[in-house]
Amino acid sequence: MKLSYLFSKDLARKMILVHPPEPRKELLLSMPGEGIYLGKTRFLHAPVFWDHRKLINPHMAVVGITGSGKSYLVKTFLTRAALIWNSNALILDWVGEYDKWVRQAGGRVIDLGKERLNLLDLVGGLPKSSRIKQIVSALDILVDLKSFPRERDEIEEALEAVYGSKKKANLSDVVRWLDKKKRKKAARLLKRFTSEGCDFFAGDSTLDIKALTSSGLVCLDLHSLPTEEVRSLAGLTILQYVKEIMRAEGAAEEAGVRLFIVLDEAWKIAQDERSEVIAIVREGRKYNFALLMATQNPTDMHKTIFSNIGTIFVMRLVLREYRDYVRTSIGYSQFIDNEIGKFGVGDAAVNMIFARRQSKINTFLMDKIDGEEPLFLMKITGDGMDIEVEREQLVKMLYELGLTEDQLGLIKREFEKTDGLMDSEQFVAMLEKFGYSKSAIISFLRQLGMDERNLIRTFSLVKMRKATKGLVDVVLEE
Repeated sequence: MKLSYLFSKDLARKMILVHPPEPRKELLLSMPGEGIYLGKTRFLHAPVFWDHRKLINPHMAVVGITGSGKSYLVKTFLTRAALIWNSNALILDWVGEYDKWVRQAGGRVIDLGKERLNLLDLVGGLPKSSRIKQIVSALDILVDLKSFPRERDEIEEALEAVYGSKKKANLSDVVRWLDKKKRKKAARLLKRFTSEGCDFFAGDSTLDIKALTSSGLVCLDLHSLPTEEVRSLAGLTILQYVKEIMRAEGAAEEAGVRLFIVLDEAWKIAQDERSEVIAIVREGRKYNFALLMATQNPTDMHKTIFSNIGTIFVMRLVLREYRDYVRTSIGYSQFIDNEIGKFGVGDAAVNMIFARRQSKINTFLMDKIDGEEPLFLMKITGDGMDIEVEREQLVKMLYELGLTEDQLGLIKREFEKTDGLMDSEQFVAMLEKFGYSKSAIISFLRQLGMDERNLIRTFSLVKMRKATKGLVDVVLEE
């Protein structure tokens, strides 16, 4: 009996070689002009094509830590979608990630810090009463307006009054009406969006959102707007307008994708079930509108989004909390969960929900995303640890940390001397030489995905080199 049990256990370990956890090939293959090629499966090396006709809906999400290859995947996907289908894409870029690439790809970049967006515009023939409800709903999400019921009613009254008295009203008119009526607290709640320096909503619109939805590749750069609240209200308002444009154009007669709506790190407007993100996910398919979301923190996405998305790319996730959230949201094996924690740049677990009934295998592993241009990697190593990050992503992160051009040049040259490799001890020593504190460096390395054991090891080695005798104990600050 014991021999039989051991034999069965050994056979179970090898089952993955007999029946790899991958969908049937016919579900993954498409003609080159009908689907977007992304790469090959890990075990059978079957080509993976994204074909919206085979999926339950065209919505997508990409999750993974900073530097895992999310933006590279999104850029590859949009490039090929434009070439194959001549599709439109509207990117709401919270962090300025896509500006340079969109310009290189021949698209249009709009710096929203230099534009105006009138919240009171009526798009898609929307009645004034419906637009008032949308504005109040956005404020409910962003400034918790429901906690101020009296002021909420006063703002709604002000919107109705201004719409009734002015042909071309804007948010500044609403604030002035509230001030005139001595509704000071309600006025203060809105002044954060109309005061000097935050007056993106204080005048007539300079943007034609309807035209932008059919203008090829367009990036709306929100990162120069002054606050997260202003960025979020801008993003939410644009999505409200897109939803109304979508509905006004009517349901599509044939399956396809008219517009890809891309949200990158839109955490503020993706967590709330009242958000327009949810409405677009639920309704977009029948209008041929597709949502593509990318985030490094999957808990920023409401579970309703996960449950209504046809394709999810899970790239490297280190924190157990994030991995558990994704796994409970879409479901996959412990084996795949373990692999996700070990991924290199560009590796992905892909969850596809196919329109046709098939086996229970919806999540499978892919080799590195086969992108449009070379993926230049830099690797921080040490004691069995390999942290890979895209060169441009690492440079951007170091720049955001505060490194000067000269300091960035020194680090890049050190990586180039050893074909893109650097020991973690040397990397930390360089940052310390530039004047960065231990806590700042630890926070940066955690962003890159370094675990606590390797953090302790790295700082121990740095201190050993400095110490005159013995090993200095290391305690990592939280």
